[in-house]
Amino acid sequence: MVLTAVSACLDAICYLGLGHVFPANMTGNTVLLGVGATTGDLAAASRSATALATFLLAAAVVGLAVPLQASTAAFRSVLVVETVLVAAWCGWWLALGGATPGGAARYGLVALAGAAMGAQSALVRTLGVPVTTTYITGTWTSLSAGSGARLRDPGAAPRGRSRRLQALVVAVYVGTACAAGFAHSRIGAAAAAIPLGLLVLVTASRPEAPPRRNG
Repeated sequence: MVLTAVSACLDAICYLGLGHVFPANMTGNTVLLGVGATTGDLAAASRSATALATFLLAAAVVGLAVPLQASTAAFRSVLVVETVLVAAWCGWWLALGGATPGGAARYGLVALAGAAMGAQSALVRTLGVPVTTTYITGTWTSLSAGSGARLRDPGAAPRGRSRRLQALVVAVYVGTACAAGFAHSRIGAAAAAIPLGLLVLVTASRPEAPPRRNG
């Protein structure tokens, strides 16, 4: 849930402050990349391409370094790397001042945020849970389709814990995005400290890797 909140914060703050770009939601970035390219808004297309490229690169690196059945040490190491990336993103933005930095710094901030979300997405893949933390289209689909299936057949999956987890992820994502957007409108660059604080919290809690699955 905390990682979901981190993603929602980064998406909301970067969209508002870094030129309508998503560091976590690659579906939205791909659309914005296409729209920018076809309308001649090359700056917008470049920002989306930067986020997409760094997200994919970081996810590939984590996928190469960390197996699906990750050890606790590897799991924590990726969290630490993500925290360092977000700390650099937050510190740079605060040092620049202003709610909407421009120029080369904007691209650098987009790159750091995209890399952090790519690492997180690849890490959460090792958890084996029926949700993601960096985009919720699939979670919305699973929740709504599962609810429809249960209306047709009360014994149909998903049920119990999975449905509650999916509903909670959606609620956390929407609520945190609203809160982060409000914070950015009120305090500008200082809102970048919110996702950093959340990441420090989850990293300091020394989370364990999920149990290894047989087969």
